[in-house]
Amino acid sequence: MGIFDAFKIKDYKEQISKLEIENKQLQEKASIALTMQQMEPGTLQELINQKKDELVSLEKVFSNRKNESTTKIDELTNQQTLLQSKITRLQQEISECEGQLTSVKDDVSMEDFGLYKPRYNFASALDYKDKLDTVRKNQKEMIRTEIACEIFRPMSLDGSNSKGRSMQKKNCKQLIRSFNGECEAAISKVTYSNIDRITKRIEKSFEQLNKLNEPNGVQLNSQYLYSKIDELHLAYEYANKKQAEKEALREQREREREEKRAQQEIKEAHKQLDKELSHYKKALSELNEKLAGLEGADREAVLLNIDELQKNIDESEVKKKDLDYRQENATAGYVYIISNIGSFGEDIVKIGVTRRLDPLERVYELGSASVPFKFDVHALIFSYDAYSLESELHTRFASQRINKVNSRKEYYHVPISEIKDVLSEYKDLTVDFNEVPEAPEYRESLAMTSNVK
Repeated sequence: MGIFDAFKIKDYKEQISKLEIENKQLQEKASIALTMQQMEPGTLQELINQKKDELVSLEKVFSNRKNESTTKIDELTNQQTLLQSKITRLQQEISECEGQLTSVKDDVSMEDFGLYKPRYNFASALDYKDKLDTVRKNQKEMIRTEIACEIFRPMSLDGSNSKGRSMQKKNCKQLIRSFNGECEAAISKVTYSNIDRITKRIEKSFEQLNKLNEPNGVQLNSQYLYSKIDELHLAYEYANKKQAEKEALREQREREREEKRAQQEIKEAHKQLDKELSHYKKALSELNEKLAGLEGADREAVLLNIDELQKNIDESEVKKKDLDYRQENATAGYVYIISNIGSFGEDIVKIGVTRRLDPLERVYELGSASVPFKFDVHALIFSYDAYSLESELHTRFASQRINKVNSRKEYYHVPISEIKDVLSEYKDLTVDFNEVPEAPEYRESLAMTSNVK
């Protein structure tokens, strides 16, 4: 028998099975119909009434279920409306919080770059110290008046409430000492780069110590925590202010030394000019006496010498007047523009001022052992108001200042050509500008390094 015959037999069997099922169903229906035909009219009516009752009952159930569903839908609709209103309100609150978070992030970002936002703005370190002492006194007062640590769940010991309270007070004392020790250790290490981390460290210590002491029924008060955070910021700002005052004092002393050197130079120059003037005047007096007895070529030669001496005397008198002015006016001096590409790179310049008679001496001092190469001078500008000129240039290039925190650091990232253009605006100044830095030691060092390779 082939495969085709096998499939046909299988198909026939399936058809026979279906026909048998249909036949069975028809027999059941015929039996029900026959049974109903055989029923008495009364019995059949009872069955009909029974089915009607079942139908009414089902309709009631359906109606109740429908009403319940409608009520439930109304409730869900109301809940949905309330939820939507709440969602809208929460979205508004989130938007407001995000705005506040942006502000906080800006502050944190500024702190990451060292731009710490001070809590206080006292004029001197002494003011910070006084405030710090006040905060610490307040902390002692909180400890004395039992505000720093509080008993939030009174306990008894051996059935005695007083013994329990005495035990809890000892626990408070231990808790405060532990917290103070951790705070002191943290505050002693604070810097501009870790103050936010130290603050969180103190807050975490506060939380952990309170959690550990929860079974003892005692806890540190949040007021005491806030006072410690305040102490942290005050200690940091106090240290910063002291450092700033030290730097300002050092700068002031440096300026005083510079002024002293300038005055000494002026005094020595005065002395030298007085000596020269005395010599010139004495020589002039002798030549005038000698002139009376001379004639012809000898007289002409002496007259030439007299003219030369008078010229020297006049020049010396002018120099002396200039020295007198320099001595009486503390603003007269030189503004210098210098660079050091070997030490700091290109387009990094220092704009400073000196009262020295020879400003190059100040430049040579700046190029001492503290930097690997000497400075190159781009301009030496004499002005009777040198400090004002220096201040104007600092203001002009303020956005290009390298150290934006310490204004006493007078280095700027600015092309030499830009400084030259700015100086050209001062028509009353004579400026001899050297735009290209020579940097001989630096360039020779580069050449030697290349040869070694």
